[in-house]
Amino acid sequence: MVRIGTVWDRTTEVIAGRLGMLAWLAGLFLFAPSVLQAIMRLMAMGSASGGMRLLAGLVGLAVAVLAIWGTLAMTAMASDPAVDRHEAIAIGRRRLPAGIAVLLVVVVATFVVVIAPLAWLMAGSVDMARLEQGASPSFDPSRAAAAVPVLLALCAFMLWLSARLLPLFAVVTNERRGLGAFARAFALTHGSTMKLIGLILLYALVAIVLLTAVTWVLGSATQIAFGDEGRMWSVLVLAIVTGIVTAGLSVLQAAFSAQFYIAARERLDNA
Repeated sequence: MVRIGTVWDRTTEVIAGRLGMLAWLAGLFLFAPSVLQAIMRLMAMGSASGGMRLLAGLVGLAVAVLAIWGTLAMTAMASDPAVDRHEAIAIGRRRLPAGIAVLLVVVVATFVVVIAPLAWLMAGSVDMARLEQGASPSFDPSRAAAAVPVLLALCAFMLWLSARLLPLFAVVTNERRGLGAFARAFALTHGSTMKLIGLILLYALVAIVLLTAVTWVLGSATQIAFGDEGRMWSVLVLAIVTGIVTAGLSVLQAAFSAQFYIAARERLDNA
């Protein structure tokens, strides 16, 4: 069984020892693109041109691809102390098609298993009689209550699946696997699911509290500093700070998944 405490200790050692290089990768692939995306959104919101909106959408797609590339590069650097930032970027580029492929599978599966059933349940809870009469739609309380257990079951399933797929990108980075990375991730997380679920919940709680606090404090401060007329500056400052926080959380996630992958692989090899 993988000891999560040992994995966490190794994660902190990797981050402490390679913080500069990891921060450089996070800044290049995560922080800078996210700020650019925020600027493009502001420009698209202030423009009536459809071309600007299209450009903003293309930039958003490019940002997503860069984020996958950066995550693979950071995972490669956190997996092997001999990998420098240039080699990490090269590894991320080589494994980028596989990374995109597995992420698309996750997105499609999430839509089919979770989003589509949830949308169907929510649609079934709408009072269609009121809607047909031209009144504003409202939820049928009895149907909405019946959908709650299903919603909780879907959330529990997604949490379980997230735990089983935690080392997915580490597998894609370090092994020449495409869709076979899913089975490998399941094998690596066998026996550690409940511990990983607890860790994911803690990580999500910290991320939500941190981002909410930053958003609330900065939103209030920028509103006072710039007023209603300085909304563009407020959004830009908020994008910069949240981009820094998100990049830092991504570094932590990539380093932990890499160290868990290494520990779990050693366990399987020695079994």
